[in-house]
Amino acid sequence: MDISAIRVREERLRADVEALSEFGKEPGGGMMRTALSDADLEARRWFRLRMEEAGLRVREDAAANLIGRLEPKTGPAAPCVAMGSHIDAVPQGGKFDGALGICAALEALRAIREGGIPISHALELLVFTDEEGTHYTGTFGSRAVFDLLAEGEIFKSKGPGRPCLARSLERMGKDPEKIREAVRPPSDFRAFLELHIEQGPVLDSLGIPIGVVEGIVYIDRYLLHVEGRAGHAGTTPMNLREDALVKAARLITALNRIFRSAGPGLVGTVGELSVHPGAFNIIPGKVEMSLDLRSMKKAPLQSARRKLGEAARSVGGVRIEPLLAKPGAKMDPRVMRGIELSCRERGVRWKRMASGAGHDSMTFPACGIPAGMIFVPSVGGVSHCPEELTRWEDAATGAQILADTAARIACGMLE
Repeated sequence: MDISAIRVREERLRADVEALSEFGKEPGGGMMRTALSDADLEARRWFRLRMEEAGLRVREDAAANLIGRLEPKTGPAAPCVAMGSHIDAVPQGGKFDGALGICAALEALRAIREGGIPISHALELLVFTDEEGTHYTGTFGSRAVFDLLAEGEIFKSKGPGRPCLARSLERMGKDPEKIREAVRPPSDFRAFLELHIEQGPVLDSLGIPIGVVEGIVYIDRYLLHVEGRAGHAGTTPMNLREDALVKAARLITALNRIFRSAGPGLVGTVGELSVHPGAFNIIPGKVEMSLDLRSMKKAPLQSARRKLGEAARSVGGVRIEPLLAKPGAKMDPRVMRGIELSCRERGVRWKRMASGAGHDSMTFPACGIPAGMIFVPSVGGVSHCPEELTRWEDAATGAQILADTAARIACGMLE
């Protein structure tokens, strides 16, 4: 098989990413395309048409994942080689996170088909629902495929007034009680590949166009509930106050010291605060805040969990609600070598590296499915904001390596 016959088209890839970025685009820049919002649903309809135009057989499962399939002309259809990422965006996010992954996968499928590559296994394009965790904990769609959702998870939300995933699924005509109809056996999959922007500065700073991901971090997420006592802002003396926001500030400062002293590899972030009652003239009586903990190694994370409890007890009135504990994941060595071989044959430089962000790719190794990730540079390391940028030539290079590697696996060349 002549892999060199596969030729991705940069202009076609760019047109897809640019068109997709119009769904949820804000006047001042940035995206408002949270999972299953109106903008997300419109983007899904548009992308489904693009998949069908590319000759894929498309369906939507009970978890609202979009699945496009290209069957081989001869040989067994299963197990398939899947590619994909997510279409939802964080609030005020950029146009490349997730979106580049699905557009690159679509372009890879087009290029493989146009190159006349005789694949012996089916190829699939998977567009996963709520990877970003708008509703609750993230990587919802990929975890739903392998029955990895926690009991009752889809009926929980991040906070008061926010819809749970079950309600959002109902709004688009899905039955939350039938979520398990999305489950597929691991034997359906030969391998999974995901292209993603790095979301960090390493590749851009080194001038290297491809990152070969070795592993993905462990992730813990919590809601921290800080209780105080509400009161009148003008009549309550300072020495008689139990201000929940002041207590929360002490907790955040203590946690920051803990995370900084843990050494390299562990990071912790308080990214959301909700103050109640939330008025100028009322002393805060309650604060809810999110905590995101990540580490490439298990031991520092276990230590941070213990110290989190100690810090909460020292402040007092703090309840810790665990939301999620995602295990780290290692990418498959054979798939990594396949990506590197594709780079070598195209004369492209690469670097092995870890991922500090969670991705749908981490779900597949948990089920024994070989997985690989391809990173492309983020200019300046900036992501999850309107300034997020990946050069089009780097995006096309990544799509080319993705296509070559997928074809290599689908034709049995990694045996």
